[in-house]
Amino acid sequence: MQQLHRNTAEASVQVSMEELAKVEATAVAAAAEQEAQPTFLSDAREGIPAKEVEQHIACLPLERIVTEQYQRILNMKNVAGIVKNFDPAKLGVLVVSYRADGTYAVLDGQHRLTALRQLGYDAANCIVLEGMTIQQEADYFRRQNENKQSLRINDTFNASLWAEDAESLRIKALMDKYGFRHGKSGQPMCICAIGALQRILRRFGDRTLELTLACIAATWPHDSTILRGEMLAGLGEFWRRYGEQLTVAQFEARMRKHLPLEMYQEARRRTQGKIMPSTAFNKTIRFTMCAVYVSAYNKQLRTNSPNRLELEWDHEDEE
Repeated sequence: MQQLHRNTAEASVQVSMEELAKVEATAVAAAAEQEAQPTFLSDAREGIPAKEVEQHIACLPLERIVTEQYQRILNMKNVAGIVKNFDPAKLGVLVVSYRADGTYAVLDGQHRLTALRQLGYDAANCIVLEGMTIQQEADYFRRQNENKQSLRINDTFNASLWAEDAESLRIKALMDKYGFRHGKSGQPMCICAIGALQRILRRFGDRTLELTLACIAATWPHDSTILRGEMLAGLGEFWRRYGEQLTVAQFEARMRKHLPLEMYQEARRRTQGKIMPSTAFNKTIRFTMCAVYVSAYNKQLRTNSPNRLELEWDHEDEE
């Protein structure tokens, strides 16, 4: 077994042979645990046929390990924390995928990889998987990490796109159609609440999600508040109810003068502050946000106007 290597000419932190032995023991244990059962990729339901992947453990030069775009955005605070509190015994092993060009794509451990480079190491122990396509790598990354609290929906969504996940591709196609991008910037036409789009699609269907995105692009293209998960959930409820009755043009004509921030504040008042991302799809919260949109739409319409929208509690939609 080759050990974790460090370029002592570039770093001042000393690592004892005892510490390196602990790293080696950790690597061997991890490899043995994974080798106990064959590794299989995702099933046909995800669009990638199941396939057994060969694996082994090796000490690899860091210069040959690359990071693909399906990975999460690198968090330099996490890297700094690893560097500051570096303990070789707790490093574990990186998981990489061997490529035909001789490089290795990191599937698990990009923050540790970056920290090792900053600390001056030139090699590390890795579990090497062979025989994967880039789609399978992305799917592996998503499945390995989607249940970890530290991995956000934006990260798994990006990996799902690389893995050619059908649902994610449908969402991305609609976002592209209406000029949206996904990210963490919180800027207009930049959606952070990808989870809200997923829930609208799963609960209400493609048409409702498309109407939701279309009305935002037409009515509030320069506003970021409307892209909050709570407001997206309310719009999903709105278009579920009125998608056959209204057009996006009609919606835009009546709603463009209403500020999303004011509507969000009204929803907070009506729910006594209970509306938040974690409660956005609760039926009562969703209904209340929808009611705020309906009130804004009906403003200045006569009580007996045929253009007024009627809103009633839907008992058939009990959760």
